[in-house]
Amino acid sequence: MAEPRLPPSQRAPALAFAGFLLLIAGSGAVLFVLKLGGTPARVRDFYLGNEATFAAPRTLAGLLETAVPHLIAVPLVLFAVVHVVGAAAVLLPQVHRRLTAASFGLALLSLVAGFGVRYLAPWLAWAKIGAFVGFEALLLGWAALLVAVAWPAPRTDRAEGRHRLGVRSRERGRAA
Repeated sequence: MAEPRLPPSQRAPALAFAGFLLLIAGSGAVLFVLKLGGTPARVRDFYLGNEATFAAPRTLAGLLETAVPHLIAVPLVLFAVVHVVGAAAVLLPQVHRRLTAASFGLALLSLVAGFGVRYLAPWLAWAKIGAFVGFEALLLGWAALLVAVAWPAPRTDRAEGRHRLGVRSRERGRAA
């Protein structure tokens, strides 16, 4: 069976992409907490407005201004990471399909939950938080998988199966 790693020419871009995924996940989490808050009540207030803080409800145009770029960017990012990890074949096909489906599903739920809170039911704030947290966790998981397939494997001595950490060269010096 082939080593489940990327070819050397693809390792640096994959590691850079993993770094960008971590940056996206981290900045997304910070922005979520700063703008929407971390509680269902704060998320409801963000979408429905709050008279006490003079916050107006989100308009359809405002929601679309956020949703449309995300509808383009998020699937492209997921498409890229899913294919790179899939090409390295580090996951069983069924596990890969489930993680892929969960990633796309949670991303979509996270986008539409804001519309749901605003226009359907305020209790959907729980769905917004859950979808966001789940999606962030999956982004971190995809980044970890990218690092796993891109990080060079330790070199082993084929004759003895030992890692090359200078052990064999020391043994040669003693034998001579």
